[in-house]
Amino acid sequence: MGHRCRRFPSFPAAVGGLPVAMPRLVALLGAFACAGAQAQSAVVLPPVVISASTYAQPLSAALPSVSVLTRRDIEDSGAHNLTTLLRQVAGVQITSSGGPGQSGNVFIRGFSGPNVLVLLDGVPMNAQDATGNAYLSNLQASQIERIEVIRGNVSAIYGSGAVGGVVLITTRGVGATPHASVSVGGGSQGTASSSVEADATVGRTQLQGGFSRYTTQGIASQNPAQSGLPDESDGYRNDTANLSIRQKLAPGHELGLLAYDSQGRYTYDNGSVGGSIHQSLFGLHADDRFTQAWTSHLSLSQQTTRNSNGGSYAAQYRTRIDQLESRNVLRLSPAWTATGGFDVQQQSMDSSGNGGIPSVTRHADALFAGLDGTLAGNELQLNLRRDDVGGFSAQNTAYLGWGRPVGGGFKVLADASTAFAAPPLGYLYYQVPGQTIPNPQLKPEKAHSVEGGLQWARGLQYLRATVFQTRATDQWTYATVDPVNYIGQFQNLDSTRTRGLELSLRGARGDWSWHGNLTLQDPVNTSAGAGNATIPLVPHTLANAGVQREVGGLRLGSEVHFSGPRYDPYPGVTLGSYAVVDLSAGANIDREWRWSLRVDNLFDRRYETNYGYETQPLGVFLQLTWTPVGA
Repeated sequence: MGHRCRRFPSFPAAVGGLPVAMPRLVALLGAFACAGAQAQSAVVLPPVVISASTYAQPLSAALPSVSVLTRRDIEDSGAHNLTTLLRQVAGVQITSSGGPGQSGNVFIRGFSGPNVLVLLDGVPMNAQDATGNAYLSNLQASQIERIEVIRGNVSAIYGSGAVGGVVLITTRGVGATPHASVSVGGGSQGTASSSVEADATVGRTQLQGGFSRYTTQGIASQNPAQSGLPDESDGYRNDTANLSIRQKLAPGHELGLLAYDSQGRYTYDNGSVGGSIHQSLFGLHADDRFTQAWTSHLSLSQQTTRNSNGGSYAAQYRTRIDQLESRNVLRLSPAWTATGGFDVQQQSMDSSGNGGIPSVTRHADALFAGLDGTLAGNELQLNLRRDDVGGFSAQNTAYLGWGRPVGGGFKVLADASTAFAAPPLGYLYYQVPGQTIPNPQLKPEKAHSVEGGLQWARGLQYLRATVFQTRATDQWTYATVDPVNYIGQFQNLDSTRTRGLELSLRGARGDWSWHGNLTLQDPVNTSAGAGNATIPLVPHTLANAGVQREVGGLRLGSEVHFSGPRYDPYPGVTLGSYAVVDLSAGANIDREWRWSLRVDNLFDRRYETNYGYETQPLGVFLQLTWTPVGA
């Protein structure tokens, strides 16, 4: 928070189409991937997702709009952190205030901050501070097994905050055979990385652990010509560790322990001041199969986020979520499955220094149930949830999804849903004398959404087109209430609307695999007197295209990311469109050794996602991995 987090979760926008250069960039991707002779084909299986229904099902069977990144996708990308990985997902937009480790935001379909729920191994990671963010730049790729992203309102499945979508992150687990690996790497901007990971099964006990360190000299986060600050780099260091223990008690019954700790230390304002973000998670769980039809997951967890800032706005914030959750899956018949459970949370926050927030605690409890199956050739999904968050009236939400195969691999889809989101504690009580005043009267957000789509899936090939609309009331924004003294406050907008078209595809054939997406969206403020003004920082057009090929044991990959222009209300300018190309390559040296290479921003494109803040320039990063066990 403080000076470093001057970008409160607001809203985003702009208008634009694909530039003339885009076809040439796509052609370049193809030329790069085609280099080489005959290739060794890899075994690729159709993706499976859990997020859409809370139990495993093929991606093609999911009624909500979902994307998945597997461990293979993560390794092939060569990306160091989660925000870099998420850039390739349909409908997802990343903004940042500088290079690695700097504050930023994740938008899905025009919603951001506390309206994009982030779960790490099922535990909420969104802080209760005045950002509502999950600090995704602090999450390192080496500890992540898979990522699933649901686009659209699924509040009835996941509760308060799941208005724009949900990001579900699963940490590394235990494989079928013992495994151990060590990686070291380095590259541009004085970047160095190292990690170690191991897992094994000893009798009835499964053990997994990992540690990673990432350091970089970084870049000058703010443009010296615009800020007047010196041209000094903002460095970043991250240490992340995770541990998982699972003990099988009897067939179908196991207990588990999960621990995760990530600490990032950074400088900002072009090296003049610094701070840290420390996230930790500890959890216990029990997984039971009581009958062939009934499985249960019971978890007790605590997630803590500590944010410490220096400089003129020196302050320390600590938010904590204690959670007890039960999720159950009951197979009623071969065609029908029921889900249900409860979620009990205690959310708390305290702070010290400039921008103090009084120590405050509230309870957030929920009951939920779901039913999905097939009736007369129709695929149906119904989810109901009741959330009772302290200080607000209890709210009911619902999701109703429908799909019908129409032959030839095609399926018609539609859904309707409602949402409820309680403001983070920081939105209610954040205050900085002479800059920000609290607003304990801030109302919860409510929304309703409708979607329609057409999907085609056959084997490894998958294509989905979705049209969507979400209307929200009392959506949050950070607004200036005293323009003379530049004092701001979190407030509610009467109404907003986001509608758009989303295309996504993925597939593989022989030595080739590919993915791509296009999002056209129109997020506007429909409040009286707003004149349908575009919501700040959200582009009207987003597009990604990626292709990979195995060439004689060498895996080549290329990605292009495009964003249309966006309006930034600070200081009231339109940020230009941009297209960025990334490359990757990797191959085995022998049975135990492998190298991988990543090139970020191949053409050294200069662009901004927030006015005055620099983004990643051309960077080349090389990594070497030794796998002495389980290669």
